[in-house]
Amino acid sequence: MTHPTLQGPRAGHLISLKNLGGAERTFTNFYRMAANERDHHVLLQTPEIHPMLQSVYADFPGRVHDIKRYLGIKIPRQLPWLRDNCQARLLDDEEMQAIVVWNKLRHHPLHFPEHISLIHYEHGAAWFVEPTPEVEDYLSRLDGIICNSHAASRMLKLSLGIRDTLPCKVVRNSIVLPEKASTHPASRFRIGFAGRLTGLKAPVIAIEALRDLKVSVPHAELWIAGTGTLEAALKSLVIEWGLEDSVRFCGLLSDMSEFYSSLDAFICPSWREPFGNVVQEALAHGVPAIVGNVDGLPEQITSGLNGEVLTPGRPKGELARYGEDFVQGPDRVYSPERDAIVQAHVLDSAAIADVLQRWAESPEQRREMGTVAREIIARDFCQQRYCQGIGDFIAEVVDKR
Repeated sequence: MTHPTLQGPRAGHLISLKNLGGAERTFTNFYRMAANERDHHVLLQTPEIHPMLQSVYADFPGRVHDIKRYLGIKIPRQLPWLRDNCQARLLDDEEMQAIVVWNKLRHHPLHFPEHISLIHYEHGAAWFVEPTPEVEDYLSRLDGIICNSHAASRMLKLSLGIRDTLPCKVVRNSIVLPEKASTHPASRFRIGFAGRLTGLKAPVIAIEALRDLKVSVPHAELWIAGTGTLEAALKSLVIEWGLEDSVRFCGLLSDMSEFYSSLDAFICPSWREPFGNVVQEALAHGVPAIVGNVDGLPEQITSGLNGEVLTPGRPKGELARYGEDFVQGPDRVYSPERDAIVQAHVLDSAAIADVLQRWAESPEQRREMGTVAREIIARDFCQQRYCQGIGDFIAEVVDKR
């Protein structure tokens, strides 16, 4: 029975909140708003919640469930039949009507009863898996799919062959428009990068672009938010290229709004991004962004209006000159231009520097683009509309059952 003060069917969202990645932050932002109106519960894959996310879920203790325990007792994984029975009892006790699996296409730690609607939320998992029997069995059991971008829906279709009759809804990621926004002072030109310092995110390209830009814009600087396996190697390159006075490694920040609002331009050089949360965050703070025409990145950028979309025509293997870790990541990406899965390429640093030079020379243009960026975010990527779209789709799927 649905809680009398909450709308819609009771839905349990299966997700791991142990780490602080894009899916975890997206879900937490969604839950912060949606749980006050809809009957949403959290089905934790792992009992740990990242410290930076814990405060949100502390407000809903009765709706956060550890699927590896029943009545406070840990279920031995060596007894899968007992685990399945206990999990089925947990779902029945909580009267779940739908299970939403966040970005996990295989190795599910939860038993899915036949009488509960099963919905998959695609946030980028399709780029990493092959159509194995396990994946195909899971997809065959789905009653619906939610995708965070059009690219995600196409990747599921082109790579994994989801059936045409399966209800599928694109609900692009959203953000609450922040109060802070960049003022773009004429005396400063600060570029930003945010994300894990791994090969896939290609942070080295941001540093390459700064090196190219310094020839024409000597006062340009680059701030990097995030940590990762490439951090030491990137710092060595910064020293080797004589950029140590122009590059700041900010680490993992608790106040990203302060970071974004202090920028004048943003670069997302990733060669694979199902949507690109960091790009949206930069735009929301009035910072124009440069992205590659790959996957879901161009779905939030209009060249010349709120940023620039560049074609990634450079072989990814060129980054191996800095070390093999710089090319680690999936080779297949979605091309919006060709509506096809293609071999991954990366952005050319000189092309990025050309755009940055134009922006550096015109603070007025940056301010205008930043204003438009915030207007587009407020209109097209509204958090309330995002929550409404997910909640309505879950209700439609349950009603069809």
